Amino acid sequence: MKINSLIVIPTFNERENIEKLIQAIAQKEVPADVLIVDDNSPDGTGRVAAKIAKSERWVHVLHRQEKAGLGKAYLAGFKWGIDNDYKKIISMDADFSHPVDALPGMIRACNAETIALGSRYVKGGRIVGWNWQRYLNSWGANFFTRFILRLHPKDATAGFKCYPVTFLRKIDLNQIQAAGYAFQVEMLLLAAENGFKIKEIPITFTDRVAGESKIQGELVKSARIVIRLAMGKKTYRQFIKFSIVGALNTLVDWGVFYLLLLAFGIDSQTIKQISKAISFVVSAVSNYLMNRVWTFRSTDKKIFKEISKFFIVAIGGLLINQAIFYLVTGPGHLRSIFGLILASIGATLWNFFLNKKWTFKGK
Repeated sequence: MKINSLIVIPTFNERENIEKLIQAIAQKEVPADVLIVDDNSPDGTGRVAAKIAKSERWVHVLHRQEKAGLGKAYLAGFKWGIDNDYKKIISMDADFSHPVDALPGMIRACNAETIALGSRYVKGGRIVGWNWQRYLNSWGANFFTRFILRLHPKDATAGFKCYPVTFLRKIDLNQIQAAGYAFQVEMLLLAAENGFKIKEIPITFTDRVAGESKIQGELVKSARIVIRLAMGKKTYRQFIKFSIVGALNTLVDWGVFYLLLLAFGIDSQTIKQISKAISFVVSAVSNYLMNRVWTFRSTDKKIFKEISKFFIVAIGGLLINQAIFYLVTGPGHLRSIFGLILASIGATLWNFFLNKKWTFKGK
């Protein structure tokens, strides 16, 4: 019977671990073949891997000429697995931090629509061998990643995953941005954007006991990639456009107001109120049209219904603006500038997300 699962293990100076890891996988009788992707390790890991592959037909080796990052190694392994007709591909570290015992369960949990993820942060998952500084760094990076990319899995930075080839075929592997550890985050983001489910399997993550860690110097690079990924998300791009449209139409509001005052030529409170009402309507209509065409690119033909929703959201935003300003400057006893800033932020967030989810129906 053909084995349909492939474990991809990138290596760089893992001579002390690779043979023991292959033995552990064999002893567990994991229903999977193994592909070792070696980046020309100076310690001879590639030679050890080649020797293993000669005696074990289920072990394969992909030799690369230079170290180009964890992400690039995984991509090379994924492409090899796709070309060789595997149905599921597992990403696994060579240092025993990813438990061999979890492999059968992850393979079972993975299907054509679901990615299985070995999680340290769900109930039953834990970390062994880290000091509090390492744990705090990991927790902080995980929180930052989940927050800025709006990812739901509790372990967003996990590297132990089982991917269905249906997912790997759906995305463009050549367009992956991250070469280092942020690769794992980017793959999770692509899974979310393409509608794949994530099943978190609790694991015990154990810090390496042999060989040297490769993570030093990667945290800053990974943070930059995560921020770049966030800015590339559709929602973030739309929010920036929405904010620009809002700023432009604030100028429209003011401009129409002062033009009407000049046109009327009468300096009275009644004329000011009429001018302000007209300028508000003009700017609101302009705001709607610009967001329809540019921000959300709506093609809904029921324009009257859409613009009615837009005005309802705008009125709600106005009430939120007033309420926040009152709470900050009244009971909160803060200066007006703080009230204006917080009220504007609150109203803008309300207007954006309600318009995105309701007015323009999740465009």
